[in-house]
Amino acid sequence: MKKNRLNNYVIELTESLEQNLSSYTKEQKPEYLHQLRLDIKKIRAVFSFASKIYKEKFETRSLKPLFQKAGNIREIHINIDLLMEYPDSPDGLIPILKEKENILVQKFLENDSLNHKLINDFSEQFSLPEKLPRKKKIKKYFDKEQKKANKMFDNIDSDGLHEYRIKIKKILFAYRALPEKMQNKIELNAAKLSKEQKKLGKWHDTYAAVEFYSHEDFSRKAPGYISDLKEMKKGNLILCLKVCQSVGKLVNKIALIIHNLKKILF
Repeated sequence: MKKNRLNNYVIELTESLEQNLSSYTKEQKPEYLHQLRLDIKKIRAVFSFASKIYKEKFETRSLKPLFQKAGNIREIHINIDLLMEYPDSPDGLIPILKEKENILVQKFLENDSLNHKLINDFSEQFSLPEKLPRKKKIKKYFDKEQKKANKMFDNIDSDGLHEYRIKIKKILFAYRALPEKMQNKIELNAAKLSKEQKKLGKWHDTYAAVEFYSHEDFSRKAPGYISDLKEMKKGNLILCLKVCQSVGKLVNKIALIIHNLKKILF
């Protein structure tokens, strides 16, 4: 087995993380912020995988402040985009959000040196085992994680769907960190899981927007918009469930999903 597979993969991710941070600092394009958070999610997934298969604790806490600050900016940007697509956008709401976004971006840029230091400190401190465990142990890990993901559908509410999506992404990120030969030994339909989590992502953006705009500061300004978002959430959820029906062992759970759907919509 090739040595330092996981270490090299995480090194590549930290280099990408550093580049995306530099690019965002220079241009403030939202896509760089999205990719920055994606890099950290992948690192977290690999560390979670490593912690379980090596029975040893591997931490990513030093990247948490950067992840959260970037997330606060991205949340507002996503909600501005949703408002821009809405035909009857509530008067004055977009300027309010843009002002909030500008404040957060400015603070983020002011802390540029600290943000880079967080990445550098993490890069210097992390160290994963040189060799991957035996294939049997890795296969057992993915079998177990897929079973856990399937069980999440027994409690299909809004929070449960979000947690299910996170679980799918962690499985996919860990899977893609492995050598291709190892991937071929694992029974995982990565294409279908990827398609499913993307559909769930569209639903989650709407769900998060309902929560965001339901805050006291916004609810009085946009009652009609929030109502329409809730209808969008229902439609996106039903679409998500249709996609989920095509994914392996979840087929047998559709009757239960439809039964529990009423808990979310009504």
